[in-house]
Amino acid sequence: MASFCTVNDVVNCDRVATSPYSVVMGLPVSIWGVIGYALSGGLAAWGLASRRSAPTWPTGLLVVVAGVAVAASVALALVSEFLIGALCILCAASWFIAVGLLAAAWRACRPAGALAAIRADLSVVRASPARSAAFALAGLVALGAASAAYPRYWKAPRPSGPGPAAAANTPASAAAAPPSPRAAGVAPAAPVEVLVYTDYECPFCAKQHEEVKSLLAGRNDVRLVHRQFPLDSTCNPVLKTQMHPSACALARAAVCAGDQGRTEPMADLLFRNQRDRQPVEALAERAGLDLARFRECVRSPDTARRVADDIAAGLRDGVKGTPTYVAGGKPSLGVFPAELLAPLAGAGGSSGR
Repeated sequence: MASFCTVNDVVNCDRVATSPYSVVMGLPVSIWGVIGYALSGGLAAWGLASRRSAPTWPTGLLVVVAGVAVAASVALALVSEFLIGALCILCAASWFIAVGLLAAAWRACRPAGALAAIRADLSVVRASPARSAAFALAGLVALGAASAAYPRYWKAPRPSGPGPAAAANTPASAAAAPPSPRAAGVAPAAPVEVLVYTDYECPFCAKQHEEVKSLLAGRNDVRLVHRQFPLDSTCNPVLKTQMHPSACALARAAVCAGDQGRTEPMADLLFRNQRDRQPVEALAERAGLDLARFRECVRSPDTARRVADDIAAGLRDGVKGTPTYVAGGKPSLGVFPAELLAPLAGAGGSSGR
């Protein structure tokens, strides 16, 4: 399920959180933010104590901590804009808070000034090396424990055992079949067809891909059909700015894999490659494709036309971001329409493609 601050594909906290740029040294950026705010709060509380180590203590250290936070905020804003192509509104709020903390700390350094306060506070730290080392060691131990204990949610789980049977791509001109009438607890004569419009450079698409595979495992009542909707202005005419610069090439690779009946294995590899960063031809080889046919296909103008047809079909189906699932002509942005599965809960069989 999408988070409350996932509004669309641009204002999208989930997309930012599942990006590889959201993790630094084994911890999510959000945890580093909590650590920074905790340190700032502790220093501020220390400054309110009646006994202080120096007249300026700890305003100088607060300026340093807040300055680092502002520098990190600027870097994260640039990463969000130019590398992820999405904004997390909670992250943006924390950036403004960091600027406010720096302004407050800087003001608290008067009349001596920030530089004088920093020098005075660093002198206090150097004057008590044992205590300073103990604080530093305690901080490192806490960081190590947090890194070891925090779940690696940003790493998409690799499927265990064989995945769903692969099938060729459905032509873009085919419309989604509406759900057929079913009696409760009885498998339908034909599976319900659900289209998924996706972008292989979209981190939230990769996350949803694994979740939907798990959701459909062991079911034969739903057939998932992959469609291409790359958020890449080189082939998607509705984009005003470039978001995913290689998405059109990856969409062509996915179409060509479908021509050889290897849509699902190639989709698995393309999504994992957001993390692995291997050449696309290496993925095609791992997916069991005939490389000569694959190379010829990805260069073919017909393949580019088929991607364009998928994009046009997506616009007709109401796609406004990725992933979008369409069943019975109704689009669902970011969330698989799980209500389609409710009447057949517990039904056996293998999942469709």
